[in-house]
Amino acid sequence: MNILSKLTQNEVNRQKNSLNLIASENYPSPKTLQLLGSIWNDKYAEGYPGKRYYAGNKYADELEELTCQKALEVFDKTGEYGVNVQALSGSPANAVVYLTVLEAGDTVLSLDLASGGHLSHLHSTSNYLKFFKFANYSLQSKKQGSSIDVADFAAKLKEHKPRLVIIGFSSYPRKYEFAKLCEIAHEAGALVLADISHIAGLVAAGEHDSPFKKDEQGADFVTTTTHKTMRGPRSALIFAKQEYMPAINKTIFPGTSGGPHLNQIAAVGQSLLEILGEDEYPDKQSFIEYSQQVVANTKSLENGLEEAGVDMVMPTQNHLCLVELPEGVDSLDMQNRLESLGIVTNRNTIPGDDRSAWRPGGLRLGTAALTSRGLDAEQARELGVAIGSVITDSIEDKQVKQYAQELANMLHWYY
Repeated sequence: MNILSKLTQNEVNRQKNSLNLIASENYPSPKTLQLLGSIWNDKYAEGYPGKRYYAGNKYADELEELTCQKALEVFDKTGEYGVNVQALSGSPANAVVYLTVLEAGDTVLSLDLASGGHLSHLHSTSNYLKFFKFANYSLQSKKQGSSIDVADFAAKLKEHKPRLVIIGFSSYPRKYEFAKLCEIAHEAGALVLADISHIAGLVAAGEHDSPFKKDEQGADFVTTTTHKTMRGPRSALIFAKQEYMPAINKTIFPGTSGGPHLNQIAAVGQSLLEILGEDEYPDKQSFIEYSQQVVANTKSLENGLEEAGVDMVMPTQNHLCLVELPEGVDSLDMQNRLESLGIVTNRNTIPGDDRSAWRPGGLRLGTAALTSRGLDAEQARELGVAIGSVITDSIEDKQVKQYAQELANMLHWYY
């Protein structure tokens, strides 16, 4: 066994024997992983179906057309959208939209990072600030419920007159209505990008409102990764109203990219078949049942954390919850401590955070991955109690480590 084989086996063992609560990770089906390492990897297919720059793409054309068709079947009930499946991941997908619709000096309005925004949505560290400006909208105060501040959203639109508004977040535990926010943005003359990377699976299952709507209530562009709540490979999809699709396609090829990764496209296609019920994940559950269990497990996890005396930033309504760490608890130390006990989490900024981004004031926890392994609501509650007890330092580490290993051994492992 060479060194790469050993490293791979070590990673298999780490994943199998730990409890993954990172909200942006999941376990795709074995069929999906097989396609990532399949013969599709070997083929160059610059261009689009019917118009490639290489020979030998008969089946590549069929593959890409099928994946596009299934993506639209999953998400678009309006008939107003097209889709591009060649984006390599979420941040480049967002960049494609920027490069398609923005001119130098244009402003992008997005949620600020501490409130749950994403780095790819143009914040102070973005290289795209060489070309574009950014402004942020915020959440209401904690006393008001920490939901999106619609009044602030409307005021920032009026003040900054952005060309593009981003609705979509990476650490926001609440549901929200796309129609209302899209209408406000469109009335102000802005285009709307809905980044649903975290909630795409919930949208597909009807567990969250959808940005795919007619006319002014719908987003002009929708981007998503495919590996989080969709339970697919690391890849991305870009949807757009039909009038913008030719420009999106041109920005990807030849504007910014070469040959698409057909192995990724095939793997995305497999995950879409599983969402549609045309194939099965190993647990034999429908995707709707799985998504409903994700939401139920997250609420149970949160209940367990609160039972152990831990505060939440706001009540969860989706696949993730945000822990507000007590004063004096270092988030990096806590993340490392939990990992040493077999519980994998990630530290995260929270609204109003005055700690550094490297050692922020919260932990973000998600249940999509463990739900794929068969976690139920009572197990999620018990796990929340265990994590909360570590945070409040009211339990011995060795007890939690033993508990985490026993739970990991009980859960499914499909690889």
